[in-house]
Formats: sequence, structure tokens, C-alpha cells
Amino acid sequence: MVRVSRLLVLVIAALSLLTLVAPARAQTAAECQPRISVLREATVSATFTGQNAAKDQAGLIAKLDSATSKLEQGKISDAVQALTQFRDKVVTLQAQGKIDAGDANTLIAGADEAIACLEPPAA
Repeated sequence: MVRVSRLLVLVIAALSLLTLVAPARAQTAAECQPRISVLREATVSATFTGQNAAKDQAGLIAKLDSATSKLEQGKISDAVQALTQFRDKVVTLQAQGKIDAGDANTLIAGADEAIACLEPPAA
């Protein structure tokens, strides 16, 4: 439990640092991929509960892997869609009590950061 808490603190700190470094514009896939990598590690470390806990976690990781694959293909909008689906699934799992609330908040914030990194700013 302490190890997971320390890891989450590190993940939050890394996401915060990425936010400070990021300019207010859509960035390249190479600039945004580290956010997805940090989010993937946080998902691996998150606490899931219930009968399908491993399946839920694997499904979220698959969405992040899909986002990475889409970025590698230059399909930014598809990557954003995968990240949005990831975030929405975390919200659903949180509402169902199938993921630790703190972990869910970290994952949602991380997904929002990654999406914001890829999307152009509103004009």
C-alpha cells in the first residue's frame, strides 16, 4: 500500500512537471507520448476490485496502447479518441466502485493532460 501511494505521488509529480513544461499549443506525438507512458504505469499500479478487476485493468491498458499505436501512425484524432474512451471507462469504474477513488482521480487527470497535449487550443 505504501509503495503504491509513493508511486502515485511520483506519477502526480511527473504529470505536474509535464504541465509546467508544456506550452499552450498542440504538441507533437513525441512530446505527448511520455504523458501516455506515465499514465500507463499509473494504470498498472492502480488498485482495481471486483470479479473482473484484472479484465478492467487490462482493458484500460489496451486503450492506452492503442493511443500509443495511433500516435506512431500519425493518427492524432484516433489517439485522442482512445484516451477519451480510457478516461470515460475510468469514470464508469469509479462510479461502480471498481477502482480506488484516488487512483481513478489520478488516471482521469492524466488522461485529461494527455488529451490536452494532443488537441490544439481553442481559438
